[in-house]
Amino acid sequence: MQLHDIWFAVIAVLWTGYFFLEGFDFGVGVLTRVLARGRSERRVLINTIGPVWDGNEVWLITAAGATFAAFPDWYATLFSGFYLPLLLVLVCLIVRGVAFEYRAKRSETSWQDRWELALFVTSLLPAFLWGVIFANIVRGVPIDKDKNYAGDLADLFGPHALLGGLVTLTLFTFHGAVFTALKTTGDIRPRARRLATALGLASAALAVPFLAWTTLDGGGAWSAGAA
Repeated sequence: MQLHDIWFAVIAVLWTGYFFLEGFDFGVGVLTRVLARGRSERRVLINTIGPVWDGNEVWLITAAGATFAAFPDWYATLFSGFYLPLLLVLVCLIVRGVAFEYRAKRSETSWQDRWELALFVTSLLPAFLWGVIFANIVRGVPIDKDKNYAGDLADLFGPHALLGGLVTLTLFTFHGAVFTALKTTGDIRPRARRLATALGLASAALAVPFLAWTTLDGGGAWSAGAA
């Protein structure tokens, strides 16, 4: 095993850790408008991730830094080719952090409602956009001889990429529902369990055709067997 193989394994662990931990984080944010009934339940959901949401994002910073350090050409092509979706993710993460900190700064209902809505939107969009980015990476995108992205916006948001976005959105929301069922009590807990079951089935129903499409489009015998 050479050094670049070790770095690739480390980066894979870092990105996996980020999606695993930030996944339920995003999912709980989405559930503030899907599962919660009223402001009191939204506050309960937000409080479940309040102590951990900022720590989860450290995985993203470390993963991006490791990618830049070990594979600068890969990093440059990735972050320039996917500039728009990555910029949207970055803006969402900034606004999301502000929403966590500012929603309780004032007691007015309208103030808190606006920040809670911002928290929902900035949880839903990254959960979808990370799937779009991941789908493009595993399927492949056009790159010219200078290692620059040679496609357009339509290539980034094609049917395969949109399906990948739906997969991660439902999967992260499922993860958030499981986390909610573990961390809450009272009436919200059984509802979170029922929703987790439904979301788990929906995630599988979307993931199976996505994996099949990906394998048939660019996979081989090994990837078909793994799928």
